[in-house]
Amino acid sequence: MDGMSRFSKTNSPRSPVRADPSGWQALPTWRMREPNAFVILVAEENMGTWSELSNELQKAVQAVGKSVITVQAEGSRTVSGIVLDESTVVTTASAISEGEKVRAWVSPDQQVDATVIGVDHGTDIALVKPDQQVSPPAVFAEDLKPAVGQLVLAIGRTWRGNLVASSGIVSGVMGEWHTPRGEKIETFIRPDLNLYSGFSGGALVGADSKVIGMNTDALRRRSSLAIPYATIKRVAAVLREKGHIPKPYLGVGLQPVRVPESLKQRLNLTQDVGELVVHVESASPADKAGLLPGDILLGVDEQNFGHKGPTSLVFRLEPNRDAKIAGVRGGQQFSTTIHVGERPRRQA
Repeated sequence: MDGMSRFSKTNSPRSPVRADPSGWQALPTWRMREPNAFVILVAEENMGTWSELSNELQKAVQAVGKSVITVQAEGSRTVSGIVLDESTVVTTASAISEGEKVRAWVSPDQQVDATVIGVDHGTDIALVKPDQQVSPPAVFAEDLKPAVGQLVLAIGRTWRGNLVASSGIVSGVMGEWHTPRGEKIETFIRPDLNLYSGFSGGALVGADSKVIGMNTDALRRRSSLAIPYATIKRVAAVLREKGHIPKPYLGVGLQPVRVPESLKQRLNLTQDVGELVVHVESASPADKAGLLPGDILLGVDEQNFGHKGPTSLVFRLEPNRDAKIAGVRGGQQFSTTIHVGERPRRQA
């Protein structure tokens, strides 16, 4: 009866395709492929398509992998990096500190030294400069149009310099997003794949084999993100020039406070929370703008303070630019213009 396990009567409503002289028809032959945690059954007639997809993925990993290297700062964990141009590698700032010695591996048998150009923990972007040209620059997706459901590959290198990859889909896309430190990310991209140890700082690759962005697990708890090329390009330009990203400085101490209901009704306000000025530093931008202890600030540049506190809103301000502040003083609304300063590095 073993031979009958793959056959069915010809008059069966589910009779398969191949006929047998005995009057029985053979069921399709199936082969098993077992990825990480699930089993896929592939009909033999579809093996060609499966093989083609496998070959395309393998080619993409090998091609983009030439522009992905291993990066290790002194006394820190090993991460990946993407060759940005002939003299620069972008990697995750979570594993890099300014002034550290950095080593890089292009392959298991090719190691080079590198120096840190600049670090921005707000966007988790760091730039390092290898002592010699390491690999061809990566080809980035300039006209980025991510969509939920798109197939993607994460490519990195291990601490030995070996190439590794993980596959999945784009599970979440939004427009402009701000990190917990208030820094702007041009496009929110969340891939649904495993970022194993060492993948952070590596490349997220689309179906056209172009780099969508840099993978990171440092900006959101229990969630990996891809920092798009538009953000990398913008931040890298400033890091090359200054070695750091200038942070806004107002010179004012703020404390969240509820706006009294009577004040809301009298001044026709809609928001529930403001920021009480508890301290103003002498000769600071806030002092020069005329802010006083006891003022209740309602918003900056038409963005209201909310329940999350002032940090994210203030950090979005650009140094050396004017900003308009709205508030309440002595029961009356007021507005003033403040020239945003640059926070001294020692306080950053």
